[in-house]
Amino acid sequence: MLEKFNIEYILLEAHSKIAPQLGASMGLLPGGLRILDQLGCYDRVQEIVGDCCYYQPSLRLFNGKILDKEKPKTFSEQLEYRTGYPQIFIDRQMLLQILFDNIQSKDRVMTRKRVLRVETAENHVRVHTQDGCTYTGDIVVGADGVHSAVRKEMWRNGVESDPGSFRPDEDKGSACGRLKVHLGISKRPKSLPASALQINAFFDRRNYMMLSVPGDRLYWFMFQDMDRTTGSDIPRFTTEDEVNLAKKHFDDQVTACTTFGDVYENRLQTALVSLEEHVFSRWYLRRIITIGDAAHKVHPNTAQGGNGAIETSAVLLNTLLRRLDDTSELSERDIEDVFAKVQTNRFARAANAL
Repeated sequence: MLEKFNIEYILLEAHSKIAPQLGASMGLLPGGLRILDQLGCYDRVQEIVGDCCYYQPSLRLFNGKILDKEKPKTFSEQLEYRTGYPQIFIDRQMLLQILFDNIQSKDRVMTRKRVLRVETAENHVRVHTQDGCTYTGDIVVGADGVHSAVRKEMWRNGVESDPGSFRPDEDKGSACGRLKVHLGISKRPKSLPASALQINAFFDRRNYMMLSVPGDRLYWFMFQDMDRTTGSDIPRFTTEDEVNLAKKHFDDQVTACTTFGDVYENRLQTALVSLEEHVFSRWYLRRIITIGDAAHKVHPNTAQGGNGAIETSAVLLNTLLRRLDDTSELSERDIEDVFAKVQTNRFARAANAL
């Protein structure tokens, strides 16, 4: 986005690759797709996905009844008719690669740059990375996920230089876990059709969502209740935890002809994580702003997480451009005013997605 308006930037990526395969999927809805379309990325997304976005439904109710009658027009087709865009699910790796391929000045994207420290000053902000490098600029945008290093540094700066801007226990008050999610990508079990299918299956204290995706594969999620925890008390799980949970539910009948065990036995990648949900009360401080999961993390079954990050990015750029129309040099107060407008614009929509 910044490149299209000749705004200088660098992108610091902690991983060794810009598009690593971490077994993660991405749901894209009209709100995000229309922005990707403006960036020139939508056609490539469509090319990869093809017709594998017009999902026929299969629904298992709590009482065990399965509803899988074919619909004359899928939800995705109805969505596309009304908005111009369907719902699409794609590997996060694929989307990142599409975005990277669309960048003209690829030297602005730097890998192996894990952020350790962010320092704010009156006329600049400075970022220190794990490899010993230092980068100076006008603003820092932390789009570094639920465990954001930039957010932690923003909080530290606030406590040290602007007491009262953030609570010392900000993470305990705002980030909570009430669910754990067992997720993965599998080869399509032979019992499932090769055509596009969305599976939702409900059981006591857990439910599944599964979707056909390109490459004859299946994205799947199993959401399970757990005791509410906050901040650093939110649990992390081992590979052994993940395997034991899977075995416990192998017999869950997710469709008329397929069990969760069938899906798991065809696994390609899996993970078990606590599902954090939060919309922090403040997303910015001085020359630092957080966006995406670093600021607003929502339940993945809405497919609003990635779309929310794309929307906030667009709002940030548009608000910044409007201010730059008035003056080419922004003071710290100007920048904070831009950031405040971004949060005001996006806060209610992010909170409503929780």
